[in-house]
Amino acid sequence: MHPMLYRFVASGPTPERAFAAYATEDASRPHDPMYRRADLTKVKRVVVVPDRAPLRAVEAGYFGDSYAAFDGADGGPLDRDDADWLADRLIEDHDQRIASGAAAALRLNAPTAEPSWLFFGWTVQAD
Repeated sequence: MHPMLYRFVASGPTPERAFAAYATEDASRPHDPMYRRADLTKVKRVVVVPDRAPLRAVEAGYFGDSYAAFDGADGGPLDRDDADWLADRLIEDHDQRIASGAAAALRLNAPTAEPSWLFFGWTVQAD
């Protein structure tokens, strides 16, 4: 069993239901030996990440002028670029929420009928 990073976007009324629907669809795909895939059935739980501290560090100037400062509220929806950036920081920092086998969820401000979430974390490789 090899640890494997995953990241995907799914929509649903709650983050748990959005993750479960995506995981069910993903598990129904046929096995492809040329395409490695994370086993989402091994994820223990979904954790919504409300903390925006890494984005606020950008605002304080710690990362230079190459990134637009975040001005949203903690726990509020993010655009896809901010969500991807924050996910990368949490992965690089070995955030305990995802290190414990949970799927981290960041709400996106996408114009969809149901809320959209960026999910990411570590699990084992699917067979």
